[in-house]
Amino acid sequence: MRRLAFLLPFALVLLGWQALGSSGLAPPEVLPSVAAVAHALADLLGGSEIYLNIGVTLARCFTGLAVGCLLGIPLGVAMASSRRIDGFFGPLITATYALPKTAVVPLFILWFGVGLRTEVAAVTLSALLPLVIYSYHGVRAVPGPLLWSAAAMGTGRVAMHWRILLPAAMRPTLTGVRTALGFSFIIGIATEMLAANLGIGKLIFQYGESGSYDYMFAAVLALMSVVYGIDAALLRLINHLLRWQDDDRAGAARG
Repeated sequence: MRRLAFLLPFALVLLGWQALGSSGLAPPEVLPSVAAVAHALADLLGGSEIYLNIGVTLARCFTGLAVGCLLGIPLGVAMASSRRIDGFFGPLITATYALPKTAVVPLFILWFGVGLRTEVAAVTLSALLPLVIYSYHGVRAVPGPLLWSAAAMGTGRVAMHWRILLPAAMRPTLTGVRTALGFSFIIGIATEMLAANLGIGKLIFQYGESGSYDYMFAAVLALMSVVYGIDAALLRLINHLLRWQDDDRAGAARG
């Protein structure tokens, strides 16, 4: 039953899609038929082009996400732990967060040229901000009595971060990683359309530019499937890493 409930929304979308195409309300250049897109998807999966371009996109997005994690999580923790650091970086983070990230792509092209550095820089910026904000609020939400008790027991500043703050803030921080993953693909693919020679974003743009709309839709569906699988795998990993918190809550409820 769960599998049927999971598949039902997708089946309804496909039925509506096919109905629009068959009725003539949506011309093929706007919405190709399901059969045409399925044929194009099978053709793409039978070749190597789609795998090469998706692989390039994944490499760029994961590189930018990794750099964002290395910079964003420590910065968020530091801002939450120090008023001076928060006072310095807080206005910068707030101002940058409201900025559409695609607006800085032309600037990155000017600085780094067309290629890998521009794409990784854009993805890093898009991933950095949610990571900073989620880790910041995760640390700030740690109960004060927990910190006071640890300090009273002689816990030093470094140990306080590793043993108290980071474990307690792990759930919102990992939620930030999941949010940053989505931003990474959004900005990464948009950047590929403007400043790349390879990548699934560039491939989708080329299919649309040449009028191959069935292949464009097929490439979008392939990308959606890959990103959905990655997000599902990350969610399972997060639940696995946080299982100790659920065990603690269950134990507290039984007590």
